[in-house]
Amino acid sequence: MLVEKPQPKKPAEFPQDPQNNNVRYWLIKSEPLSRIDPKTGKDVKFPLSELQKLEYEQWDGVRNHEAKNNMLNMSKGDILLFYHSNAPVPGIVGEAKVHNEAHPDSTQFNAKSNYYDPKSTKESPRWWCVDVSFVRRFRSKVSLEQLRSNEKLKDMTLVKRGRLSVTPVRKEEYYEVLKMEESKEINDDIDCVIDQKYIKRIE
Repeated sequence: MLVEKPQPKKPAEFPQDPQNNNVRYWLIKSEPLSRIDPKTGKDVKFPLSELQKLEYEQWDGVRNHEAKNNMLNMSKGDILLFYHSNAPVPGIVGEAKVHNEAHPDSTQFNAKSNYYDPKSTKESPRWWCVDVSFVRRFRSKVSLEQLRSNEKLKDMTLVKRGRLSVTPVRKEEYYEVLKMEESKEINDDIDCVIDQKYIKRIE
């Protein structure tokens, strides 16, 4: 059964980039290191290297309405900064993109899932998610500490509201992050193993 995607409660906070195919920029968080969920007994880790092996991945399990709204505002092709959280040195390690626009998060209907929502139905789903695909790894991690130390990024949503798992990124912030990355020596400090040939953007 196809359910029509709802209109976001709030429109996208930042405008599209007319100089880059009218994409918007976002940041998504994922845990790169093993952590066993006490409810399911499953490992929740999903480093960038796992995404690199796949055609795309459903970005499910988001149970925050603001983060859900951000995904409802995403368009196919939008660029995602991939952030490793819950690591000794959290930070941005690469880029992904929106492979498919928002659709119902299938985990909300699975009673065995940690993300099951008994109030949600297939006719009226409460939770939506996008599919994401790998674009590239960074030369080196751009750490949260480095982001916080950059005056040009003082208003970045990640810096101001660190707990939100899906956040909008201004065009100027995105390009500033890329400048920070480009200034770094190549270093495999990204919490996972991805060949350095994937530093360059793969179209």
